[in-house]
Amino acid sequence: MAVAQALHSNRADAVGEIVTEANVPALNAALADRGIDAGRIISILPVAAQTLMTAAPAQFRVLYRAH
Repeated sequence: MAVAQALHSNRADAVGEIVTEANVPALNAALADRGIDAGRIISILPVAAQTLMTAAPAQFRVLYRAH
C-alpha cells in the first residue's frame, strides 16, 4: 500500500535564490555551478542598476526549486 506524502509548500528551503550579473554567460555559469537545470527555475527577475549613492551593476535575481 502506498503512503501519501504531504506537500510541504511552506518550507523555508523549498525555494532557492541566486543573484548574478545581468548577462547570459554569467547567468548560465552560475546555474551550471550550482547544478540548476531549466526545469527547476521559477523566475528570472531583472534588478536595475543603481547609479546614485552606491554604484551597482544590473543583476538577475533567479528563484528556483530547491531539492
